[in-house]
Order: sequence, then C-alpha cells, then structure tokens
Amino acid sequence: MSRISNFILFILLAAGISISVNCGKQEDEAQDETAQKGAVLKDTAWFISALPSSIRLNPVSGQIIEDRPDIYKMRPLGNLLERNWVYDGDTVRLHAARGEYVSFQLVIGRVAEDTLKDIFVEITPFSMAGKSLEFDPELSLEWSVRVKNISRGYEKSSYGAGWYPDALIPFETIQAARRTGRLVYPLTLPDFRNRIDGQRYLLVWVDQFVPFEREKVPPGTYKSIVNVEVDGSIKKLPVVLKVWDFAVPSENRLTGNIQQSGFVRRLTEDRELELYQLFKRHRVIPTDPSYRPQYSVSRSGKLTIDWSDFDSRLKKYFTGEAFTGKYGYRGPGYGEPIEIFVLPFNCARDKASGGGWPDVGGAEDERKPANRAIYISAIRQVREHVLSMVDTDKIRLVVFQNGLDESYFPEAWDRMVYYGKLFKEYFPESAYRVDGGYSKEAMEVIREAIDYWCCHSVGYNMDTVEEYRKMGIKDWVYGPILYERRGNSGVGSSTFIDLELTNERVISWACWKYRTLTWCSWGIGSQWTPAWYSPETWKHVIRREDQATYFRSYNGNGQVVYAPGVVPSVNVICPSIRLKNMRDGVEEYEYFRLLTRLEGNTDRADAVVNRIINRPFGEQSLGNLDVWNHNPADWDAARIEVGELIEQALAR
Repeated sequence: MSRISNFILFILLAAGISISVNCGKQEDEAQDETAQKGAVLKDTAWFISALPSSIRLNPVSGQIIEDRPDIYKMRPLGNLLERNWVYDGDTVRLHAARGEYVSFQLVIGRVAEDTLKDIFVEITPFSMAGKSLEFDPELSLEWSVRVKNISRGYEKSSYGAGWYPDALIPFETIQAARRTGRLVYPLTLPDFRNRIDGQRYLLVWVDQFVPFEREKVPPGTYKSIVNVEVDGSIKKLPVVLKVWDFAVPSENRLTGNIQQSGFVRRLTEDRELELYQLFKRHRVIPTDPSYRPQYSVSRSGKLTIDWSDFDSRLKKYFTGEAFTGKYGYRGPGYGEPIEIFVLPFNCARDKASGGGWPDVGGAEDERKPANRAIYISAIRQVREHVLSMVDTDKIRLVVFQNGLDESYFPEAWDRMVYYGKLFKEYFPESAYRVDGGYSKEAMEVIREAIDYWCCHSVGYNMDTVEEYRKMGIKDWVYGPILYERRGNSGVGSSTFIDLELTNERVISWACWKYRTLTWCSWGIGSQWTPAWYSPETWKHVIRREDQATYFRSYNGNGQVVYAPGVVPSVNVICPSIRLKNMRDGVEEYEYFRLLTRLEGNTDRADAVVNRIINRPFGEQSLGNLDVWNHNPADWDAARIEVGELIEQALAR
C-alpha cells in the first residue's frame, strides 16, 4: 500500500472515531452516525486535516512552505498533514486567553483526479456544559497568489516561485445563500475562481474570538465540530479549546501601526469604517497623515479652518464609538479609540516648493514673521479642536512631517529643530516624530526638539539606541526584519509574501526584547487591487549615471489587505494571513506584559523571548539569516508556555 493510501486510511479512521465519540445518546442518532461512519470509510476520494496558523501549505504540492532546513537552522517539519502540534490525527487542540483570537487551518485534500464539487464547510459554536461562546467561529477561504519572481535582494531567504495562500475571503461572502439554493461562490477543488493548475488542497482559515468578560467565558475546555461536506459525503473534525483564566487587555498597549499617506482618506466613509474595524480586530492601527481639513487665509493673515468633514469622518474613531454596536462592531478593543493619530501638519520638501499644511512656502519662506504666525495659528487651532475630542491618555497624537522624512543633511536637521520647538511650545500634548537612520551628529542637533525617533531597522543598533534614550528620545522601529544584505533596507515594510511567515510576528517580540516603544510599517494596501492576481505590489526602476538601470520588485511589500470588488461576489476588504500573524505577535506581547506585572519583574518573559529571538536589526543582523528561531512549533509552544506561567502566577 502506498504512503498516501496509508495516510488516507489514517485520516478516514480518525474521522470515524470522531463521529463515534460525538454521537448522541438516542438510538436513531447512533444509527445515523454509524451509517455516516461507514460512508466515510468507503470514500477515498478526499480527506481532511488541520494545520497550525503559523505555517502555510502549497495548494498544489502539499509542501509546508516554511519547511526549509536548506535555508535556515531548523528541524525538518515532516508530514504535518498527518499530525502536528495542534492536530494529533484526530482532534484539533487550541489554547487561548479571553479577549483574543485563536486560529487554525482546515485542509481539504483530493486523492483522485476528479474535481470535488458542492463543498460546504460549517463549524458549531464552541461550548462547555451546554453553554456556547457568544462569538461564532469565523471561517475564511484561503486564496493563493502566484509568485513568479522572488523579492529582489532575498536570493537566499526567499521561498521561491510558486503558490502562496494569503488573502482570506470571509465565508459569508461564499456560502451566504446556501439555504435558498443559490450559491454566491460555489466551492470546488480545484477552486474554479482561484485558477490554480493542479490544485489538490483547499484551505480554510478558522478564527475564534474569545470574549473578554469572565462571567461570559469561565475557564475550562470548550468543544466544537467542523463539518465538511463534499458532494453529499460528510467528514467531521473535533476541535477542543482550552480557555485560560486570564484576559488580554482590551486596549492595544503596543500600538503597532501601519502608515500609508492618502490610502485610508481616499476610501469612501463606509470602506474607511470597514478598514478601521478590521484593523481593530487585528490589534494593529492604520495611520494616514493626509487627513487635512480645509482652511483659508485672509489678506490680513487670519487662518480659518473648516472642521466639518474632518469631524464627520474622524470623531467616531477618537471617541471609540466606531468600535461599538452602534456601528456594528464586535471583537477586541470594544469601545476603545484608535490609539495613534497622526496630526495633519506638514512642511515643504525643499527651499522653493510648497505643499505644507498649512502651506507657508518653502524652506526659504517658512520662518518669515507672517508665515510663522500662520503656522502657529494652525497649531493652536488644531490643538484646541482635537483636544476637545481626544483623551490623550488613550491616544498618542503624533506630528510627522513628510517633507522632512528621511532627510540626512544639516539644513533639514535645522528645520526639524525649528518645527519641533514650535510644537513643544504650542502643542505640548503632541509628540514630534522623525523617521530614518540618523547619525550621532544629527541627533546632537535635533535631540532637544524631537520626542519620537522612528528608526529604520538597518540602523537600529542597540548601543546607539541606548545613547539616544538617555537623551530622552523614545524609539520606534520600522523596515524589513530580515537582512541578507544592507541593500534590503530600500523599503519601509516587512510584509513579504515569499519570506517566512513568522516575519510578521517577530517585530512585536523584538519590541519586547529591545524595550522599543512601538513598531511602524509602511503600506496598508499598496496595489491592493491587482494583488489578487499579481503579488508584486512594490516595483521600482533605478537609473543612476554610474551603473546600469535595474528593476526592483517585492511580493506583498506595503500590502496586508486585499481590495473588495475584484473577485466576483467578494465585496468586502479581505485581510491577509500575514496580518493575522501580526495580530498574533501583538497578542503575545500582551502576554509578556501581563506575566511581568504578575511576577514583578521581566525575568520569565525575557527568558522565553530570548530563547526565540536572537539579535535582529542593526549592523549585527546584516547577512545573518538566523536572527530568530525558525521552528514554528517552538514559537507556538512558547506562547502556550507563557499562558501557563500566567495562570500559575494568578493561582499563587
């Protein structure tokens, strides 16, 4: 008997066992289950399995994409479809705190060459002692994108060309009309819309949110059943969820954020709300510095700001009302406001240009008395108006002037000092942020005028960071996490599809390790419309006099969501698997904070983190691919270890 035949028999037996365990007490129910069991055992056309949320499966070959001991120092993962650290061949076993999401992946595989048709997937609510969680499990179809060219500069660490599951299509857009006989998006294997030649595996992402309140979710073991139907034949997969007796805070304390100027503001108000709520559920903040109200300046130099559109769009995010039942929200951070808002201020890029907000001319004109007075008036008016809506204990108000972004010359440093001092004097509740890898020479000039230094990861050397911290500067970090070479620093995002999935999780753990205030990434939905069919979301042509023209492209860089209205019937913003892993990292950061508070020190949290994270960022990371543990099972085991430590600390 072939290996695949043995595997199919194993899966079918496991499915039969799960049915017998969950059969009812009444005789007729038992007979129905027995008949169903027999039907499953005779059916060798397809099977089901389950995978952790920390890895991806190639939908054609069945290869675990993260199983690459040829690239990294890691243990071979083996055949995870047979069994793995969340699936023992029979049952899926999960762990979660209250107030967070927990996930796994359902795999439907076909053995024969025939297309599997009429696929329906359902999952029962998790329940214990007859009481169900108030949040149902959330199912999403995994849509794969085809990488044709690796992300440039990652010749060693890219996982190469091929199909990568990434976009997640909510099932309500797929099976919503099943009961009426009219299918919105009929599921088949191969998926007739994803168009993957030779596809043998269909993947379904399963998310479960565990409510925050203990009275609603007492600690214990909750159970659910996944039901998979293919052309009238049914298989079942038991799922067990252990809920610990503690909660992840409702507030997002880390405040990891993704910035893209103009992206959120250009959405319709309905789409804007959809995006903000999606990110709130993932504990990540979308930031857009281009929310700039209309203004006018009279001949006498009086500045008047029109706040009507600004307030109409943003007030509900400042108060947290956008994340309540009034706007249909359920999930993490209920009623909590956005945790970071980038204020509307900007300045010209150079001496002659305009483009500031308010526009007071270029560098040669901005300090003239009349122009200075206009800018100060704007600062005062924005301060008065925004503070009337914002609780500064919950929302960080950030000044980021794109006109001075990554500016590495003395004239720019002088302007940073000028503007930074204006905000310290006239808007002390705000924090002035500069982005880039600034030298000690630059910091000596600007240190007294800035509050936040958002340091590019290539320049995030801890000896330098510690020196700047002594100056009273709080550090952020942004940019790629993995460095084959210094040239990888050419972008401000770490969201590569063809690199290790843990890439998105690392940054929150690294913030704990280095005591970084927060992280930032560039690009929410760069090229999010064509991304469904072409993952090369960041392309750039470089032409210099001293070298030949060359072309750079990166897969998924600057893009963590997919546009609505591209795939037929899919009219919602769809998250990526990479965004899910960002969320996991933020949740785990909260575990470390909670354990530290209970223990009274960071020793145990640090021990776990240091076992997983080595020394990413900065000079020591260049050319070093093993700056963190590349065994996904170790990451997931560390999370469970910290969860158990928290429970033990609470019991003492």
